[in-house]
Amino acid sequence: MSDVSVVSAPSSRPAPLASELELLTAIRFFAAFWVFAFHFWSWFGVPSVGIWRAAGSGARDVDLFFVLSGFVIFHVYGQRATGRAFGFGQFMWRRIARVYPLHMAMMLVWLVMLLGLAAFGFALGRQVNLWDVIATALLIQSWHVTDGLILNGVAWSVSAEMTAYLAFGVLMVFCREPPGWRFWLVALVVSSAVAHAVARSQGYAGFMHPTWQFGGLRILPSFALGVLTRLAADHVGTRPAAWIGLAALAGLFFAVQDPNADYVLLPLFAALILAAARLSPLLARAPGVGVLVYLGEISYSTYMVHALILLLYANIGQRLFGFWDSIPKTIHASVVFAIIIAASAFSYHVIEQPARRWLNRQWTRRFAAGSAGEAAR
Repeated sequence: MSDVSVVSAPSSRPAPLASELELLTAIRFFAAFWVFAFHFWSWFGVPSVGIWRAAGSGARDVDLFFVLSGFVIFHVYGQRATGRAFGFGQFMWRRIARVYPLHMAMMLVWLVMLLGLAAFGFALGRQVNLWDVIATALLIQSWHVTDGLILNGVAWSVSAEMTAYLAFGVLMVFCREPPGWRFWLVALVVSSAVAHAVARSQGYAGFMHPTWQFGGLRILPSFALGVLTRLAADHVGTRPAAWIGLAALAGLFFAVQDPNADYVLLPLFAALILAAARLSPLLARAPGVGVLVYLGEISYSTYMVHALILLLYANIGQRLFGFWDSIPKTIHASVVFAIIIAASAFSYHVIEQPARRWLNRQWTRRFAAGSAGEAAR
């Protein structure tokens, strides 16, 4: 029998994505900045002209975080073993360690401030009650269990994130193998239909608008879209990704001019994330990217502290300086955002990062102690 040499054709599939995707971290900074711009624009009454034309749609930028979460969570955990081997407890513990310490710290700051203002006779829009504290502490305030945004209102999205984490973890436990694109496509369609119907019943144009009124549903379509984007990234090379990224940026430039833009933003967010993930190894070392990556690393702190600082900046400034209203709004925005970044760096290095590391160490020690006990038996 003669020997036959078989030469395999080179695979046309792109190389696997890198484990570290720095450009996605940088995107988090721009997302946090866009949310800040929206709140500054709306609270300070900035006219929608010039660069501020894009601020009105910043309320939908939370959904960029949601799509990004789906992408990153599936990138890190989506190909792991399912069932008991998935490690549901560790997965949820790491998610809690990531968001809960700073969330609780900011909740307490808001609670002390609001109770103090009420004690000194300041008129508040609504009084804080015990259920507000319980709902916020349990991170269920995005499920229509209160009558408005409470105790650091922006934290409704943290509640929504925990909903998606819990749903993903449970899914991985009960599936025999990691769900593929067909499942996530069905999940996107079904969750979009349900979330849209519920949002319409609440008087909204679509599911990208509710916050405390079932914002926990709002995240699910975006999260599923993020997972599908991650699956698609395995089949997109560097050059197509570059064109996709340019098209996404061009589309976003025009779309964000409309303060009511909503669903049209989702595919643009997905395209931008796909391009950034695929191009990350090429651009991560470009000049200035390191700064953006650091700002992305502290972006959760930026998101969590910015509302409080905006509130204090506006109220204290007006009382201390008679010329306050004569200062151009763009100058105010620059100054207060610099203060927010400084506060973000402080909260990240003093609260967020140390607490996360400590909590994760506790899990590691507990697991190591449990393993040692099993081995000794």
